Amino acid sequence: MPGKNNFFVGYNAKLPRPDRRAMVLAGSAGLVGAALAGAKLAVHQRALGDGNWDQQKTITVEGVVEQSPYPVLRTAALDGKMRSVSLVCANKCGVDAQLAPLEGKSVWVRGSVISRGRHKLLAVVENAEWIGTAETTQHLPPVTEEYLGRAALSGEILDAKCWSGAMRPGEGKVHKACATLCIRMGGTPWFVAKDKKAKRAVFVLTGPEGQPIRQEVLPLVGEPVRVAGRLFRRDDLVQFRIDPAAIQSV
Repeated sequence: MPGKNNFFVGYNAKLPRPDRRAMVLAGSAGLVGAALAGAKLAVHQRALGDGNWDQQKTITVEGVVEQSPYPVLRTAALDGKMRSVSLVCANKCGVDAQLAPLEGKSVWVRGSVISRGRHKLLAVVENAEWIGTAETTQHLPPVTEEYLGRAALSGEILDAKCWSGAMRPGEGKVHKACATLCIRMGGTPWFVAKDKKAKRAVFVLTGPEGQPIRQEVLPLVGEPVRVAGRLFRRDDLVQFRIDPAAIQSV
């Protein structure tokens, strides 16, 4: 028998009815709140995107090398349509140096296709020969360029490879460090504009005269920004030519 000075807890005693009711209500409210919080977080998460990169499938594509402003292979070999296919490394590096001697020449390139919507990139194979002079000359139409007008756009500066399917998600602050490193090491910067209805448009980001810009935009990669510039359609890609100093955070 417990003494009068001992502390005794009656574990077998039934919980009073009012306390049971309060605990049931509190537990139910907690479960409902957790479910609502989870739903809210899910709704506000960025979509992973519909990009695709089949790294197990390597193909060889013939075309003509162009490096202005960023490395592309002008080719009709992928789907019968004349395309400017961006050439990128499978890892964080650039291909500019390897392509310099082949500017304007017919070549074959070996790599894996990254695609998102109508945009296609070719990630060249590494640790192997991935480019060479083609045996037959590629007869492609000359480069066409059309001025589309001025525009003030809101959106994000992103790495083309990451956004197209190499990473998910390949945008936003969660991906800022990766995209910044990719562009720093020679990746192609794209401007992904977004309107009030969440519709997106993708542009190749360049300097005012269509020159490449990389280091100039690094501090604002992956951030919501707004900038005015001129739009030019070059073959099947649209360039957004801007003054990097005019980019504004929003």
